[in-house]
Amino acid sequence: MGQLGAQMRNDGAQRRTVASGRGGFAFVLALLALLVLAGIASAAVAASMGQVRAATMAGKVLSSRSGARGGLEALFQQKRGVPRTRTGGASMVLDSGTFGHQGVWRVRELRLARELHLLIAEGEIGDGVAMRDARLAWWMDPVARTRSHSAVVEAASLQMGVGSDVLTDSIFSARPGIEGCDELAASPGVVVAPHPTAYATLPSPPEWGSATDASFAELRLGWFSEQMLAELADHALSGGAFHQPECNGCWRGLVHSRGDLLVTRQEAGIAAVRGSLRLEAGASWTGLILASGDVALEQGATIVGLVRAGGSVVLGAGSLIDGSACAAHNALREATTLARPIPLPGRSWAGPVPPAAR
Repeated sequence: MGQLGAQMRNDGAQRRTVASGRGGFAFVLALLALLVLAGIASAAVAASMGQVRAATMAGKVLSSRSGARGGLEALFQQKRGVPRTRTGGASMVLDSGTFGHQGVWRVRELRLARELHLLIAEGEIGDGVAMRDARLAWWMDPVARTRSHSAVVEAASLQMGVGSDVLTDSIFSARPGIEGCDELAASPGVVVAPHPTAYATLPSPPEWGSATDASFAELRLGWFSEQMLAELADHALSGGAFHQPECNGCWRGLVHSRGDLLVTRQEAGIAAVRGSLRLEAGASWTGLILASGDVALEQGATIVGLVRAGGSVVLGAGSLIDGSACAAHNALREATTLARPIPLPGRSWAGPVPPAAR
Protein backbone atom coordinates (compact mmCIF):
# COMPACT_ATOMS: atom_id res chain seq x y z
CA MET A 1 0.00 0.00 0.00
CA GLY A 2 2.84 2.33 0.83
CA GLN A 3 4.41 1.67 -2.54
CA LEU A 4 1.08 2.18 -4.36
CA GLY A 5 0.52 5.50 -2.60
CA ALA A 6 3.99 6.67 -3.47
CA GLN A 7 3.45 5.67 -7.09
CA MET A 8 0.18 7.57 -7.23
CA ARG A 9 1.77 10.65 -5.71
CA ASN A 10 4.58 10.44 -8.26
CA ASP A 11 2.12 10.10 -11.17
CA GLY A 12 0.17 13.14 -9.94
CA ALA A 13 3.30 15.19 -9.74
CA GLN A 14 4.25 14.20 -13.29
CA ARG A 15 0.78 15.11 -14.53
CA ARG A 16 1.01 18.52 -12.84
CA THR A 17 4.46 19.04 -14.34
CA VAL A 18 3.20 18.17 -17.86
CA ALA A 19 0.13 20.41 -17.41
CA SER A 20 2.33 23.21 -16.13
CA GLY A 21 4.66 22.76 -19.14
CA ARG A 22 1.73 22.84 -21.53
CA GLY A 23 0.37 26.02 -19.91
CA GLY A 24 3.76 27.71 -20.17
CA PHE A 25 4.10 26.73 -23.84
CA ALA A 26 0.62 28.10 -24.56
CA PHE A 27 1.58 31.34 -22.83
CA VAL A 28 4.72 31.59 -24.96
CA LEU A 29 2.67 30.95 -28.11
CA ALA A 30 0.21 33.64 -27.05
CA LEU A 31 3.06 36.08 -26.50
CA LEU A 32 4.54 35.23 -29.89
CA ALA A 33 1.14 35.70 -31.52
CA LEU A 34 0.77 39.07 -29.83
CA LEU A 35 4.24 40.07 -31.01
CA VAL A 36 3.41 39.00 -34.58
CA LEU A 37 0.13 40.92 -34.47
CA ALA A 38 1.92 43.97 -33.06
CA GLY A 39 4.49 43.74 -35.86
CA ILE A 40 1.77 43.47 -38.46
CA ALA A 41 -0.04 46.42 -36.93
CA SER A 42 3.17 48.47 -36.83
CA ALA A 43 3.90 47.58 -40.43
CA ALA A 44 0.34 48.53 -41.40
CA VAL A 45 0.63 51.84 -39.57
CA ALA A 46 4.01 52.51 -41.21
CA ALA A 47 2.59 51.63 -44.63
CA SER A 48 -0.42 53.84 -44.02
CA MET A 49 1.82 56.72 -42.95
CA GLY A 50 3.95 56.16 -46.06
CA GLN A 51 0.85 56.20 -48.22
CA VAL A 52 -0.34 59.37 -46.51
CA ARG A 53 3.05 61.00 -47.07
CA ALA A 54 3.09 59.83 -50.70
CA ALA A 55 -0.44 61.08 -51.25
CA THR A 56 0.44 64.40 -49.60
CA MET A 57 3.53 64.74 -51.80
CA ALA A 58 1.57 63.78 -54.91
CA GLY A 59 -1.03 66.39 -54.01
CA LYS A 60 1.69 69.01 -53.57
CA VAL A 61 3.25 68.05 -56.89
CA LEU A 62 -0.09 68.34 -58.71
CA SER A 63 -0.91 71.59 -56.94
CA SER A 64 2.56 72.98 -57.70
CA ARG A 65 2.21 72.14 -61.38
CA SER A 66 -1.29 73.64 -61.45
CA GLY A 67 0.16 76.74 -59.81
CA ALA A 68 2.88 76.94 -62.45
CA ARG A 69 0.33 76.69 -65.26
CA GLY A 70 -1.91 79.22 -63.52
CA GLY A 71 1.06 81.59 -63.35
CA LEU A 72 1.59 81.26 -67.10
CA GLU A 73 -2.06 81.98 -67.80
CA ALA A 74 -1.98 85.00 -65.48
CA LEU A 75 1.11 86.32 -67.25
CA PHE A 76 -0.50 86.02 -70.70
CA GLN A 77 -3.53 87.89 -69.38
CA GLN A 78 -1.68 90.67 -67.57
CA LYS A 79 1.83 91.19 -69.00
CA ARG A 80 2.28 94.33 -71.08
CA GLY A 81 5.32 96.03 -72.54
CA VAL A 82 8.37 94.90 -74.47
CA PRO A 83 10.74 92.08 -73.48
CA ARG A 84 14.02 93.07 -71.83
CA THR A 85 16.01 89.95 -72.63
CA ARG A 86 18.36 89.44 -75.55
CA THR A 87 18.50 86.54 -77.98
CA GLY A 88 20.93 83.99 -76.56
CA GLY A 89 21.20 85.86 -73.26
CA ALA A 90 20.30 84.80 -69.74
CA SER A 91 16.71 84.24 -68.68
CA MET A 92 14.91 86.82 -66.57
CA VAL A 93 12.02 86.67 -64.09
CA LEU A 94 9.00 88.28 -65.75
CA ASP A 95 6.41 88.00 -63.00
CA SER A 96 5.51 86.17 -59.80
CA GLY A 97 2.52 85.64 -57.53
CA THR A 98 0.82 83.33 -55.03
CA PHE A 99 -1.78 80.60 -55.22
CA GLY A 100 -3.69 78.37 -52.80
CA HIS A 101 -2.22 77.95 -49.31
CA GLN A 102 1.45 78.96 -49.18
CA GLY A 103 1.81 78.48 -52.94
CA VAL A 104 4.22 80.67 -54.91
CA TRP A 105 4.70 80.87 -58.69
CA ARG A 106 7.20 82.70 -60.86
CA VAL A 107 7.72 82.87 -64.61
CA ARG A 108 11.09 83.26 -66.30
CA GLU A 109 11.56 84.31 -69.92
CA LEU A 110 14.25 83.01 -72.27
CA ARG A 111 14.53 84.70 -75.66
CA LEU A 112 15.13 82.13 -78.39
CA ALA A 113 14.77 84.47 -81.38
CA ARG A 114 13.70 88.03 -82.07
CA GLU A 115 10.00 87.27 -81.54
CA LEU A 116 10.13 83.72 -80.12
CA HIS A 117 10.33 83.25 -76.36
CA LEU A 118 10.29 80.31 -73.97
CA LEU A 119 8.34 81.08 -70.80
CA ILE A 120 9.26 78.77 -67.92
CA ALA A 121 6.87 78.77 -64.96
CA GLU A 122 7.72 77.33 -61.55
CA GLY A 123 5.18 76.56 -58.82
CA GLU A 124 5.91 75.46 -55.25
CA ILE A 125 3.86 74.89 -52.09
CA GLY A 126 5.69 75.30 -48.79
CA ASP A 127 8.75 73.05 -48.73
CA GLY A 128 7.40 70.75 -51.44
CA VAL A 129 8.96 69.92 -54.78
CA ALA A 130 9.07 72.88 -57.17
CA MET A 131 7.36 71.89 -60.43
CA ARG A 132 7.98 73.57 -63.77
CA ASP A 133 6.04 73.93 -66.98
CA ALA A 134 7.01 75.80 -70.13
CA ARG A 135 5.29 77.29 -73.14
CA LEU A 136 6.46 78.91 -76.37
CA ALA A 137 5.28 82.47 -76.84
CA TRP A 138 5.30 85.00 -79.65
CA TRP A 139 6.05 88.59 -78.62
CA MET A 140 5.77 91.20 -81.35
CA ASP A 141 8.94 93.15 -82.02
CA PRO A 142 8.58 96.38 -84.06
CA VAL A 143 11.99 95.92 -85.67
CA ALA A 144 11.26 92.33 -86.75
CA ARG A 145 7.78 93.26 -88.03
CA THR A 146 9.18 96.12 -90.11
CA ARG A 147 11.99 93.95 -91.45
CA SER A 148 9.44 91.35 -92.58
CA HIS A 149 8.45 93.67 -95.43
CA SER A 150 10.40 93.00 -98.60
CA ALA A 151 9.23 96.20 -100.34
CA VAL A 152 7.43 99.47 -99.72
CA VAL A 153 4.30 97.99 -101.34
CA GLU A 154 3.44 94.29 -101.11
CA ALA A 155 0.24 93.42 -102.95
CA ALA A 156 -1.36 91.25 -105.61
CA SER A 157 -0.71 94.08 -108.10
CA LEU A 158 0.30 97.74 -108.31
CA GLN A 159 -1.41 100.22 -110.63
CA MET A 160 0.13 103.66 -111.16
CA GLY A 161 -1.82 106.73 -112.33
CA VAL A 162 -0.42 109.73 -114.17
CA GLY A 163 2.10 111.59 -112.03
CA SER A 164 1.89 109.08 -109.14
CA ASP A 165 4.97 107.55 -107.56
CA VAL A 166 6.33 105.09 -105.00
CA LEU A 167 9.47 106.48 -103.39
CA THR A 168 12.21 104.39 -101.79
CA ASP A 169 15.12 106.81 -101.52
CA SER A 170 14.25 108.18 -98.05
CA ILE A 171 13.17 104.97 -96.36
CA PHE A 172 15.25 105.70 -93.22
CA SER A 173 15.05 109.48 -93.26
CA ALA A 174 13.71 111.35 -90.25
CA ARG A 175 10.43 113.18 -90.90
CA PRO A 176 8.43 115.68 -88.87
CA GLY A 177 6.82 113.67 -86.07
CA ILE A 178 8.71 110.48 -87.03
CA GLU A 179 11.74 109.42 -85.05
CA GLY A 180 14.72 107.89 -86.80
CA CYS A 181 15.22 104.14 -86.85
CA ASP A 182 18.97 103.54 -86.68
CA GLU A 183 18.38 100.01 -85.35
CA LEU A 184 16.57 99.15 -88.57
CA ALA A 185 19.23 100.73 -90.75
CA ALA A 186 21.87 98.59 -89.04
CA SER A 187 19.88 95.35 -89.35
CA PRO A 188 19.90 92.82 -92.18
CA GLY A 189 16.79 92.46 -94.31
CA VAL A 190 15.49 93.06 -97.81
CA VAL A 191 13.71 96.29 -96.93
CA VAL A 192 16.97 97.74 -95.65
CA ALA A 193 19.01 96.73 -98.68
CA PRO A 194 21.17 99.42 -100.35
CA HIS A 195 18.42 99.83 -102.96
CA PRO A 196 15.01 99.14 -101.32
CA THR A 197 12.32 97.71 -103.59
CA ALA A 198 9.19 99.70 -104.46
CA TYR A 199 6.92 96.71 -105.13
CA ALA A 200 6.85 92.98 -104.42
CA THR A 201 4.21 90.27 -104.36
CA LEU A 202 2.72 89.14 -101.06
CA PRO A 203 4.91 87.06 -98.74
CA SER A 204 4.13 83.50 -97.76
CA PRO A 205 2.76 82.37 -94.38
CA PRO A 206 3.35 83.08 -91.59
CA GLU A 207 3.87 86.67 -92.77
CA TRP A 208 0.63 86.76 -94.77
CA GLY A 209 -2.23 84.34 -95.29
CA SER A 210 -2.57 80.76 -94.17
CA ALA A 211 -3.41 77.49 -95.90
CA THR A 212 -4.45 75.72 -92.69
CA ASP A 213 -5.95 78.26 -90.26
CA ALA A 214 -8.86 80.37 -91.50
CA SER A 215 -8.34 82.96 -88.75
CA PHE A 216 -5.10 84.01 -90.49
CA ALA A 217 -6.29 83.65 -94.07
CA GLU A 218 -7.38 87.23 -94.88
CA LEU A 219 -5.60 89.56 -92.46
CA ARG A 220 -2.80 89.11 -89.98
CA LEU A 221 0.07 90.89 -88.27
CA GLY A 222 2.66 88.24 -87.42
CA TRP A 223 0.81 85.81 -85.12
CA PHE A 224 -1.97 88.28 -84.35
CA SER A 225 -5.00 86.95 -86.20
CA GLU A 226 -7.74 89.19 -87.57
CA GLN A 227 -9.91 88.33 -84.55
CA MET A 228 -7.15 89.27 -82.13
CA LEU A 229 -6.50 92.53 -83.98
CA ALA A 230 -10.19 93.35 -83.60
CA GLU A 231 -10.09 92.62 -79.87
CA LEU A 232 -6.92 94.64 -79.27
CA ALA A 233 -7.79 97.64 -81.46
CA ASP A 234 -7.67 101.15 -80.04
CA HIS A 235 -10.39 102.00 -82.56
CA ALA A 236 -12.71 99.16 -83.66
CA LEU A 237 -14.85 100.07 -86.66
CA SER A 238 -17.40 98.33 -88.85
CA GLY A 239 -16.45 100.15 -92.03
CA GLY A 240 -17.32 103.55 -93.42
CA ALA A 241 -15.43 106.79 -92.87
CA PHE A 242 -12.92 107.06 -90.03
CA HIS A 243 -14.43 109.84 -87.92
CA GLN A 244 -12.47 110.62 -84.78
CA PRO A 245 -11.63 113.96 -83.12
CA GLU A 246 -8.84 115.59 -85.08
CA CYS A 247 -5.44 114.77 -83.66
CA ASN A 248 -2.67 116.48 -85.61
CA GLY A 249 0.74 114.94 -85.04
CA CYS A 250 -0.44 112.06 -82.82
CA TRP A 251 -0.62 108.31 -83.39
CA ARG A 252 -3.97 106.50 -83.39
CA GLY A 253 -2.47 103.20 -82.27
CA LEU A 254 -4.23 100.24 -83.90
CA VAL A 255 -7.27 101.03 -86.05
CA HIS A 256 -9.23 97.92 -87.08
CA SER A 257 -12.15 97.93 -89.49
CA ARG A 258 -14.44 95.03 -90.40
CA GLY A 259 -15.58 96.50 -93.69
CA ASP A 260 -14.26 98.96 -96.25
CA LEU A 261 -12.67 102.02 -94.65
CA LEU A 262 -12.49 105.59 -95.95
CA VAL A 263 -9.82 108.03 -94.75
CA THR A 264 -10.74 111.68 -95.27
CA ARG A 265 -7.89 113.60 -93.59
CA GLN A 266 -4.40 113.24 -92.09
CA GLU A 267 -4.10 110.16 -89.85
CA ALA A 268 -1.28 108.04 -88.41
CA GLY A 269 -0.95 104.58 -86.89
CA ILE A 270 -1.64 100.99 -87.97
CA ALA A 271 -4.64 100.51 -90.24
CA ALA A 272 -5.81 96.86 -90.28
CA VAL A 273 -8.77 96.53 -92.64
CA ARG A 274 -10.77 93.43 -93.46
CA GLY A 275 -11.88 94.84 -96.76
CA SER A 276 -10.57 97.72 -98.87
CA LEU A 277 -9.05 101.02 -97.80
CA ARG A 278 -9.55 104.26 -99.74
CA LEU A 279 -7.83 107.57 -99.14
CA GLU A 280 -9.85 110.55 -100.29
CA ALA A 281 -8.25 113.30 -102.37
CA GLY A 282 -5.80 115.20 -100.15
CA ALA A 283 -5.97 112.67 -97.29
CA SER A 284 -2.91 110.92 -95.88
CA TRP A 285 -1.92 107.98 -93.69
CA THR A 286 1.41 107.72 -91.90
CA GLY A 287 2.57 104.36 -90.55
CA LEU A 288 1.58 100.83 -91.56
CA ILE A 289 -1.37 99.72 -93.71
CA LEU A 290 -2.65 96.12 -93.78
CA ALA A 291 -5.72 95.35 -95.87
CA SER A 292 -7.27 92.11 -97.06
CA GLY A 293 -8.66 93.88 -100.15
CA ASP A 294 -7.52 96.85 -102.28
CA VAL A 295 -5.83 100.06 -101.22
CA ALA A 296 -6.78 103.04 -103.37
CA LEU A 297 -5.33 106.56 -103.27
CA GLU A 298 -7.38 109.27 -104.92
CA GLN A 299 -5.80 112.29 -106.59
CA GLY A 300 -3.23 113.93 -104.34
CA ALA A 301 -3.57 111.41 -101.48
CA THR A 302 -0.40 110.30 -99.66
CA ILE A 303 0.83 107.31 -97.67
CA VAL A 304 4.06 107.63 -95.68
CA GLY A 305 5.18 104.19 -94.51
CA LEU A 306 4.68 100.61 -95.73
CA VAL A 307 1.68 98.91 -97.36
CA ARG A 308 0.61 95.25 -97.48
CA ALA A 309 -2.64 94.45 -99.30
CA GLY A 310 -4.30 91.22 -100.38
CA GLY A 311 -5.74 92.93 -103.47
CA SER A 312 -4.41 95.71 -105.70
CA VAL A 313 -2.79 98.98 -104.70
CA VAL A 314 -4.10 101.68 -107.02
CA LEU A 315 -2.53 105.13 -107.15
CA GLY A 316 -4.64 107.90 -108.66
CA ALA A 317 -3.20 110.83 -110.57
CA GLY A 318 -0.63 112.74 -108.55
CA SER A 319 -0.88 110.45 -105.51
CA LEU A 320 2.20 109.29 -103.62
CA ILE A 321 3.44 106.43 -101.47
CA ASP A 322 6.55 107.69 -99.68
CA GLY A 323 8.30 104.55 -98.44
CA SER A 324 9.31 104.93 -94.81
CA ALA A 325 10.46 102.02 -92.66
CA CYS A 326 10.77 104.47 -89.75
CA ALA A 327 7.08 105.47 -90.03
CA ALA A 328 6.00 101.81 -89.94
CA HIS A 329 8.35 101.13 -87.03
CA ASN A 330 7.02 104.13 -85.10
CA ALA A 331 3.43 103.02 -85.69
CA LEU A 332 4.16 99.50 -84.41
CA ARG A 333 5.96 100.87 -81.36
CA GLU A 334 3.13 103.28 -80.53
CA ALA A 335 0.48 100.54 -80.75
CA THR A 336 0.89 99.63 -77.09
CA THR A 337 -2.06 97.21 -77.04
CA LEU A 338 0.06 94.87 -79.18
CA ALA A 339 3.02 94.93 -76.76
CA ARG A 340 2.28 91.61 -75.05
CA PRO A 341 3.25 87.94 -75.26
CA ILE A 342 0.75 85.50 -76.71
CA PRO A 343 0.90 81.68 -76.78
CA LEU A 344 2.31 80.49 -80.06
CA PRO A 345 -0.67 79.02 -81.97
CA GLY A 346 -0.75 75.23 -82.21
CA ARG A 347 1.20 72.91 -79.92
CA SER A 348 3.01 75.50 -77.83
CA TRP A 349 3.45 73.57 -74.57
CA ALA A 350 7.08 72.60 -74.08
CA GLY A 351 6.77 71.06 -70.60
CA PRO A 352 6.53 69.74 -68.04
CA VAL A 353 10.13 70.54 -67.20
CA PRO A 354 11.94 68.34 -64.61
CA PRO A 355 11.59 69.58 -61.01
CA ALA A 356 13.87 72.42 -60.04
CA ALA A 357 17.11 71.36 -58.40
CA ARG A 358 17.76 72.71 -54.92
